[in-house]
Amino acid sequence: MMTPKVSIIILNWNGLADTIECLESLSKIDYPNYDVIVVDNNSYNDDAKIIHERFGNFIKQIITNKRNLGFSGGNNVGIQYALQNGATFILLLNNDTIVEPNFLSELVKKSTLSPTIGMLTPMIKYFSDKNLIWAAGGYISKIRASGFAFGNNKTENLFEEDKYCTFGSGCCLLINCDVIRKVGLLDEKYFLYLEDTDYSKRVIDSGYRILYAGSSVIYHKVGATTSSKDKLLPTYYSIRNRLYFAKKNFPLTYVLTILYLMTAFIFKSLFRKRNKVKTIKVVYSAFSDHFKNRLGQKQ
Repeated sequence: MMTPKVSIIILNWNGLADTIECLESLSKIDYPNYDVIVVDNNSYNDDAKIIHERFGNFIKQIITNKRNLGFSGGNNVGIQYALQNGATFILLLNNDTIVEPNFLSELVKKSTLSPTIGMLTPMIKYFSDKNLIWAAGGYISKIRASGFAFGNNKTENLFEEDKYCTFGSGCCLLINCDVIRKVGLLDEKYFLYLEDTDYSKRVIDSGYRILYAGSSVIYHKVGATTSSKDKLLPTYYSIRNRLYFAKKNFPLTYVLTILYLMTAFIFKSLFRKRNKVKTIKVVYSAFSDHFKNRLGQKQ
């Protein structure tokens, strides 16, 4: 029996060591029909060249972007390439992850449980503590305007069963290509953060379901890509993009989201022990840019 072709997309941005470790773990998986597409998002150094030298025989394609297109834009380049080259499923996988050998086999197997399943997400554990879960599927909150993980900091045995959910983390998503053709690509206005929440909602709104597959396991080096470069970058994008997500998807509760985020982040800023003034400026900048309709990469 033919197994469906899965194109795995790895986005790299100045994360060479993590990407190498991720690719090494992918080279050991037991799924028989997959290829790997690496998209380099204009890294500062020779990441693409080094990846090609080490994994040229393993990787199907290395695409080098001339500028940083963000998570959504970079992955969209890989998705479009995969769609043009015969993929049945596309797997978005963070470069700062390590996978179990059977993780993809389990995801593809579970995709056959129902024709309504359009997207799947695995059990994602902390790389730093492999006994604890980082995400086991999740849900979307209207007022807080974001996706929130089930199982965070819980143990594996509590989340072994499969479960339908309304949010899948962009850390690892298996998406049927027919769904992508219907739903479209990731929204590049987010640039970074919340694009997975937005896409999850679009998948659900299009009549598909998202399945959390508890038998598929990967490990995530949480925050390795962004927060290590700029500790307040996640704060900026999280606030700005949650406001955009709320305005775009939940206009009736948009004002409540503004009030919630304003209260929550100002309160957090005031009680920070370090960088209090800098944090307040970042919070202000996020709100200001949203109201000025400044989207995409932070200027």
